[in-house]
This record gives sequence, C-alpha cells and structure tokens, in this order.
Amino acid sequence: MKKTIGVVMLLFMVLATVPLALSQGGWETVKDPVKVFEEGYIQVVGASEEGQSRYKAVRAAEVVAQRKLLEILQGINLYGVTTVKDGMLHSDAISTTVKGFLRGAVQCGDTYYPDKRYAEVCMRLNIRGKGGLYDIILPIMKDKQLWPEQKPAYKPALIPKAVETKVPEVKTAPPAPEQKPEVKASAPPPEVARPSELTNVYDGLILDAREFQFRPALVNRIITDKDEIVFDPSKVVSTVLVERGCGGFTTDAGKAKALLQSWGCQNPMELKVKSVVKLTDAQVGTDDAAAIYVHDQKSNMLAQAKVVFLLK
Repeated sequence: MKKTIGVVMLLFMVLATVPLALSQGGWETVKDPVKVFEEGYIQVVGASEEGQSRYKAVRAAEVVAQRKLLEILQGINLYGVTTVKDGMLHSDAISTTVKGFLRGAVQCGDTYYPDKRYAEVCMRLNIRGKGGLYDIILPIMKDKQLWPEQKPAYKPALIPKAVETKVPEVKTAPPAPEQKPEVKASAPPPEVARPSELTNVYDGLILDAREFQFRPALVNRIITDKDEIVFDPSKVVSTVLVERGCGGFTTDAGKAKALLQSWGCQNPMELKVKSVVKLTDAQVGTDDAAAIYVHDQKSNMLAQAKVVFLLK
C-alpha cells in the first residue's frame, strides 16, 4: 500500500512540472521584418536576472522585453530606406507616438521559475488593427510630410478592345513509336480590355518579388518604369488600411492565395516584379500596369488592399 501511494505521489509530481517545462522557451520570437509583416505583430521574450521575488522578476523581465520591442520596432521600414528610428529622429511627433505605442504592448504570457528565482515574459506589439502601427503612424507621416515623394497616378493612355487570347501553337518533333508528343504552352498574359468587356475578371493580385531584395514596409507601392503610381496607401479605404496596410506579405505562393481567399478573393492575378526601387517600391511593366488598372476598375481590388507581395 505504501509503495502504491509513493508511486502515485511521484507521478503527481512529474505531471505538476509538465506545464512549467512546456512554457519554458515555448513562446516564438517574431522579429524578422518579413515575419513581422506576415504575422502582423512583433513578439519577444524578456528574461530577468536570477535570485528575485516573483513580482520583481516579472517586472524586470517586462522591462527587458520592452527594450527588445523598441530595438526591433526602430528597424522597421517606413518606406524606402527610411526606418521608424529615422522617423523618430526627424519628428518629435513620431518619437512621442512610438513611445506611447510601446506602452500599449500586450503581455502574451509570463513564467516564474522558483528554483532559480527568475522570470520570463512574452510581449507583443501589433502592426495591424486598431491601435496598431498602421493606425497610429501613417496619419502622422502624412501630417508631418514624411510621406514618400508624390508621383503621378498611372492611367493607360488607351485601353484596347477585348480580343480573344490565343495560345500559340507549339511545333514539336515527330514522336517516337508508341509515344505521344508533349506540348507545353505558357499561360496567356492577363486580359487587357475595357472593364465592361473583360471576360475573366481578377479580384486580387499576387506580385512575385522573389528575384529581388524587396522589403515589407508601412508604405509599399507598385509603380511603372515611368515612376507612375499604380498602387499605394492613398488608394486603400481607411478602415482596410488599418487592418491590412498595403496588403499582405509571405514567402509561400500557397499562403499568398490562401490569404487572398480569406479576404474574399476568388480569382487572383499573378504577376512578376520587373524591378525594385529603393527597396520598397515594386516596379511592373507597362502591360502589367494596364492589366492591374483595368481589372481594378471592375473588381475594386486595390481599394480593398487585396494585394500580396511574394518575397524570397
């Protein structure tokens, strides 16, 4: 009987330590810019020194976490090569706002380790949503003229009538005996016609920038090779801008489609970036710019920021 009780007590002690073991190091740090904009938040874990009471250890860990949050936040691009840190140096309003923004950091968990008497605290800063970075910084950037240089809006000079897109015939060598010829044809380009004449309307955009060094920022733009604006925050409905910014970011094509689908997009257009300007402006060719323009006239995808940048 005593042996049974001893086994039960040992089992209870082991089980009691499981939540502690799982919580230790269980929080994910989200600080890489691509990951930050993909997930929509910055997340860090701060740890206190050992030999403190629970209250003092947790408070010290919070201070460490807040310091980490500020360091990561300052490295986020506003646009181009300009970072939040640069904005804080050039504008007292941004500096004050960022400090206030840090006070709104959410604690996503804490753990105290009584054996060594130290604590870990997980803290998160939201980029999107009410009270997030888009919500508080973008208006100040506009007000303090920290916005990117204004450029003319793109509009195609002439939209041709709809024409039937034909896939060119591919000639192949005669097949070997008992073999069928393999014919490979590239996908036709997006249809460019008057919006009322489009036969297959695209309601979202995936822009593949994986061949270039492209950075997510608070302000990402799509431009032409003539520096005309195809897409920027001014085209996005204000409530949508708070939730999505200039669209989504991911390194996976499947996730890009899934994200757009979650926004109500059923038929995304997929284009490749022609070049990147100042790290945060994606440049597209004239034909692609025309395609984006005419399909947006029909689906209103840009105003809803149904745009996902595919990054390497």
